Amino acid sequence: GTQRTATTGSDGSYSIGAVPEGSVVVRATRIGFGPQQQTVSVTAGGTVEARFELSAQAALLEPLVVTGYGTTRREAITGSVASVDAAAANVGVKTNVTQMIQGRAAGVDVFQNNGEPGAGAQIRIRGGSSVSARNDPLYVIDGVPISNVATEPDGNGWAPNSPSLARNPLNLLNPADIASITILKDASATAIYGSRASNGVVLVETKRGQSGGGATFEYDGYVSTSSAARSLGVLNGSEYEAFVREQVAQGNLPASSLAALGVVEKTGPLPGDTLRVIYNTDWEKSVMRSPITYNQNLAFSGGTENTHYRGSVNYAKEQGVTLSSDLERIQGRLSATHSDIDGRLRLGLNVTSSRVNNTYLTYENQGGFEGGVFENVATFNPTTPVTVSDSTGTRYYEVGGTTIRNPVALANQIENIGSTTRTLGNAEAEFDVTRNLTAKINVGLDNSNGVRQEYYPIANPLGRALGNGLAQQQDLENNTQTLQTLLTYDGHVGASNTLNVVGGYEYSKFKTNYVMGKGIGFFTVAYGFHALDPATTKTTQSTAPGAK
Repeated sequence: GTQRTATTGSDGSYSIGAVPEGSVVVRATRIGFGPQQQTVSVTAGGTVEARFELSAQAALLEPLVVTGYGTTRREAITGSVASVDAAAANVGVKTNVTQMIQGRAAGVDVFQNNGEPGAGAQIRIRGGSSVSARNDPLYVIDGVPISNVATEPDGNGWAPNSPSLARNPLNLLNPADIASITILKDASATAIYGSRASNGVVLVETKRGQSGGGATFEYDGYVSTSSAARSLGVLNGSEYEAFVREQVAQGNLPASSLAALGVVEKTGPLPGDTLRVIYNTDWEKSVMRSPITYNQNLAFSGGTENTHYRGSVNYAKEQGVTLSSDLERIQGRLSATHSDIDGRLRLGLNVTSSRVNNTYLTYENQGGFEGGVFENVATFNPTTPVTVSDSTGTRYYEVGGTTIRNPVALANQIENIGSTTRTLGNAEAEFDVTRNLTAKINVGLDNSNGVRQEYYPIANPLGRALGNGLAQQQDLENNTQTLQTLLTYDGHVGASNTLNVVGGYEYSKFKTNYVMGKGIGFFTVAYGFHALDPATTKTTQSTAPGAK
């Protein structure tokens, strides 16, 4: 019942003076241990000893939430904030941050653009706020706002009005490296990051090293497979043949329709040695597959009382359920923290570098009036084969004089690949000027270089229709530099009130460079998209370097 207290020394010894005479209660507490108390009798002018042996006990710490330029106690938050536990969210096949958010935060809707591996996503926090402008939230990784724009150029150089959809630019991050995700959902986010946070903010904190116990190594990995959830209910070859013959017999189709059933194949050396063969091709199964996905993570961490470090490497390869749809990621990350001057100075470094290789299925966004792979799956004649063989060799079967294409040939013959090399890093220094005043500086860099390569060969009817082959190469470079300086006062006013004031200055610079080269008309398929000089018609386009 008194205010006489003492803190033990490093050996556990303590001393409390001026204790009143009589029976008193001594209580000992320590975070992480269960409290104990003893009743002792104190005589005038005498001393008495009380020994305590505390037992370890889990401690419930006051939860803190990252809210932008700092942290806040959960009960002190007045805005709408949602937190996602990364360990609980990283289950199953997760390629990026947006997939970890899906279904785990109220008021946050995540729509994946398509079913491709690592596909882009639309995130709407409490709905859309603009009809014509972007509605995507601002992403902040380890305190550094990043530019959430496509890191690879658009595809489909032959049809600029219907480009293929971009993959998710956040594929650079390995979900196993994420410690927590916080979503700022209301207008208070704009008080921190300005108008760019009008659609909400997604704060991502990555894992850091921990002290004690020496170096540790962690490994986890998985192998998975998938399949299409539904299939088209179209006729097979036998059913289609029976339908056409019935319609011809009823006079609803001309007799020439029978000539479109199957293909005529040679059975002998004489001209009349032929036979019409009816195939039973399931075009949907021909372009689909049972893909294999595997992900390997290796991390190491450790440190001393003042210095912590953590590093990780990741290799992931995810195949799509259709041909020519893949994602491959090779990523490495390193983080380190150090404290000095009795903990008043804190230094931190985070670097993430990744290489993401993408394989795209042509027409996966829009097929135009000709239709794409999946439209041709539904319309291509099921009585015809995928390939035919004759004296010239084996080739994909095509129907001449029409815009209906062999869907397997579209998937396999047309090359549409992309790759992105991206480095994201920041260095920070934090210093306690006084007990309640802290100064912080944070320097961040986000650099990405994306390449898109497409080739429509002469061997494919679409490639011939475009002018005897088309090849295109594009290069897109994005660079963002950020400087943050903060001054934070966190103190008490009176006995029960606290005062937290943050003042800061932030500078960001964005730079984009783009170059494109396209060639139409090739006399050979030997070069692919690697050389545009042999093309009959060549086109180039570029943007002058500059900041925006």
